[in-house]
Amino acid sequence: MYNCLFLSLTCLCILPGYDAEECVTSVLAKRSSVNVPKGGTLSLSCVVQHCGDDGWTGGWGLSTEGQFLLFSPTPRHHLSNVTLTTNRTCLLMDILNVNQSDYGMYQCQITWVEGYTSVGHMTHVNITKAIPPTSVWKGYSRVVVYVSICLVITLVLVLGLACYIRSKVPSQPPPIPPPNPPPRSRSARKDKPPTPKPKPKIELVYAALSKGCLEQPNPNPQREAAQPTVYSSLRFS
Repeated sequence: MYNCLFLSLTCLCILPGYDAEECVTSVLAKRSSVNVPKGGTLSLSCVVQHCGDDGWTGGWGLSTEGQFLLFSPTPRHHLSNVTLTTNRTCLLMDILNVNQSDYGMYQCQITWVEGYTSVGHMTHVNITKAIPPTSVWKGYSRVVVYVSICLVITLVLVLGLACYIRSKVPSQPPPIPPPNPPPRSRSARKDKPPTPKPKPKIELVYAALSKGCLEQPNPNPQREAAQPTVYSSLRFS
């Protein structure tokens, strides 16, 4: 998937301004040399300038001893076409699990409706030794070591710069606390007479009483005692 996307972008980069000129049928491909490790994937691409004519045929092939072997889709050979514009189409080919038999010269060959053939530039494919997993891990470990060293160096530089900036800034003196009052001596406390406590003030309250208030009638008057009857007698001599 990623290879196809990369090849599609590569096709878009091949002669981007050609459509603005007069369209001429041709095969656009750059001459190149590719090294692929054994067991890896080979990805190739070319652009067919067909000028809107859909009657063309052909595709990627291998040139061996003057003969051109056109590839067909197989479990190892994945072929696809990507339409770029109305005048151009990109031909993609991926070869999986490459081996020494895939070594050779690859090119695009297109046969037009008129019967003539156009070919693109050759791509030389060289099969190298397979990359052992230990080598991959060694490469990853080197990258990790390099990144760690860079991080340590960056941290040291940042700390040094911070210390330098801090040394340039004038430090402010600490605030001076207010002086504490001198403590009183015990002898002065003994010689000093005790402060007398203030006496509570006696408040005089004056009340005015009227005679009427003093001679209030008894709410429960008792019945006056009955006066005794005195009898008198007269004697004439």
